[in-house]
Amino acid sequence: MLSEAVRLAVGILVVLLPGFLILLVTGVRERLWLAGLSAPLTTGFVLVVSLFTGVTGLRFGLLTTIVALAVVLLVLGGVRWLVRRRRPAAAPAEPAEDPRLRTLTGRAGTVAQVLGALVAVAGVGLGVRLWHKGLGSWRTPTQEHDTVTHAVLTAFTHFTGKAAPWQILPIDVVHDTNVQFYPPGFTDLCALLTDIFGDTMLSLNLVTVVFSVVVLPLSVAALTAAVLRHGRLGRGWVELAAGVAALVSVQLYRPGIAFAHDGGVLPNAAAMTLMPGLVAVMLVLGKRNWGRAVLVGVAAAGAFNVHPSALTSVALTTVAALIGLLFTKAGRLAFVRALLPLVLTGVVAVVLIVPDVLALLRLGGGTVVDAPANIPGSPLGESAELLARLPYGGYFDPSGAMGQPALGLLGLAGVVATLLSRRAWPLLTAWLFWAAVVVSFHFSPNSGFGATIGRFYYRVANRLDTHVYLLIPPLAGVLFVALGLVVVAVRKGNPVPARLRPAVAFGLIVVLLGALTVTTFRGYMNTGALSLSQRYATPQFVRYNAADDAAAKWLDQNAAPGEAILNNANDGSTLLYVDYDLPILNIVPDGHSPIEDNITLLAKFRDFPDDPQVQNILRAKNVRWVYVDSSAPTVGTDGHHWTGRLTYSLAPGLSGLAGLPGLTKAFSSGTVTVYRLDLPQTPPRG
Repeated sequence: MLSEAVRLAVGILVVLLPGFLILLVTGVRERLWLAGLSAPLTTGFVLVVSLFTGVTGLRFGLLTTIVALAVVLLVLGGVRWLVRRRRPAAAPAEPAEDPRLRTLTGRAGTVAQVLGALVAVAGVGLGVRLWHKGLGSWRTPTQEHDTVTHAVLTAFTHFTGKAAPWQILPIDVVHDTNVQFYPPGFTDLCALLTDIFGDTMLSLNLVTVVFSVVVLPLSVAALTAAVLRHGRLGRGWVELAAGVAALVSVQLYRPGIAFAHDGGVLPNAAAMTLMPGLVAVMLVLGKRNWGRAVLVGVAAAGAFNVHPSALTSVALTTVAALIGLLFTKAGRLAFVRALLPLVLTGVVAVVLIVPDVLALLRLGGGTVVDAPANIPGSPLGESAELLARLPYGGYFDPSGAMGQPALGLLGLAGVVATLLSRRAWPLLTAWLFWAAVVVSFHFSPNSGFGATIGRFYYRVANRLDTHVYLLIPPLAGVLFVALGLVVVAVRKGNPVPARLRPAVAFGLIVVLLGALTVTTFRGYMNTGALSLSQRYATPQFVRYNAADDAAAKWLDQNAAPGEAILNNANDGSTLLYVDYDLPILNIVPDGHSPIEDNITLLAKFRDFPDDPQVQNILRAKNVRWVYVDSSAPTVGTDGHHWTGRLTYSLAPGLSGLAGLPGLTKAFSSGTVTVYRLDLPQTPPRG
């Protein structure tokens, strides 16, 4: 049996390896690019494969993806070889590193690079420990409602080989009809892992953890390196700052932990982790970097395919960061050199997201809903205070009494360090933009500047606030390196001998970071693990349990092919499809389905002995089994629910079934009962 570590390693390979190999074959060797673009480029590659299989009718899956990757690598390698053969003496369009950058040379530089790598690895290790503690096992299912959709969509792609945007997600998984749009990028990756492990819930968890504790540290490390490169810092300092940023990132409550706890919005959390890395590579695009611009465009489209809001986050953050380049002469030159490649990046991204956009417009009801904010307005002082307090909020901390003030103050100190050192203007302007958005939104959540930006995030504070969180790790990296620079660079009155200053600077950084990690950060990680455990290891409410597993296994052994199962998707019944590909009728947790017949059954099934309409629906759908769980979580509705209520739990039509004619109890475990339905040969007259 594979160990937890091996399973996680396989998950890391699936998420990172395709993009990493494409970068290597195309001649990209810089660590900044490899760190920031590997995961986004993988999502872009998976998008292209899904479009190809959707158009050709080929099956999307692990084998197809491996073959496609081999073909892409061969083609890209051949093109690069031809280009190099025609221009053997051509120099790179942009030097990998500006010779004017201030670097740590000799042994000090080597020590700094190794130290930065070790700090980053330690951060990843701490993140893995945090998530494993909260989950208990990589196989533990989350009890949240959005993940019902993610699990069903992953299983659908795994079973059918359909992964293109216009194929996702059929509300009727039995007949593959009534397709509604749902961004498939995240679940396409999960489906590839399911092809390996045969376990959908395991795959969902692995991809979630990889994005939260591997992709996010790499992403913020790349952004830290990019802004410091423009700040004229090079080898040694950059790696050290990037390592600090990577370690700090795993302490963040948002996006990963918060989104997993409140609703289980896993694709949005994954897309958020891609943003810093994409911004990083856009900041260092140089003159005539056409090939790299195309790769970045593919990666940006892949991020959109994971969750459409990603493109808004990347675009706004990049523009805000580019403004920071205008503060220096070298920055202005870099800005001009990057413009045309960035235009090409945008064109490539727009072309590749057309299928997603068309599917969204045709199947998803149009653009983002102009929903009312999920928070009331706060006084301006309290809204600004959020930047320092970083309250947990949400269902974990409804009163907002808890927070991560050490991280908030670390970010604010990083802002001061960028001002005083004048070495990270792009980071400063990006932070100022998102800080203004967050403060404005919390002050006036339904109108004004912040509310306008918030519209692209459903005006949900949790999603909007995340952007400030993602900039804290790079700010922390700048802060720690600024302290090191003071020790090394200050000559007048500095009591430390010149040859010992790098060692003293490294020691100071390690001691401060270590002290934070074993004290405050340790507390944050324990709190994060507690939050995760409330949805995984020791859940506060239960949707999936052993009774659902037992019932699903029993039905798999006893239901004949083609016999449909009436269920309420708000309980654990979706495991019937996710684990065994059994034909369930409902996959929407709040019971509000675009299929009116399904709503009729959820509302009125118990009237079937005397209701000809209900009997006709049951016959048409060949319903022979009814799955009832007397205990189901409460979920919110859209305010226009057929029950007339703002919450939903148990389906009214599935209660009080005992003793109904034609309905026989066939299986029971815990709160789950499976009935066999035998309708009379002719429906009642009515």
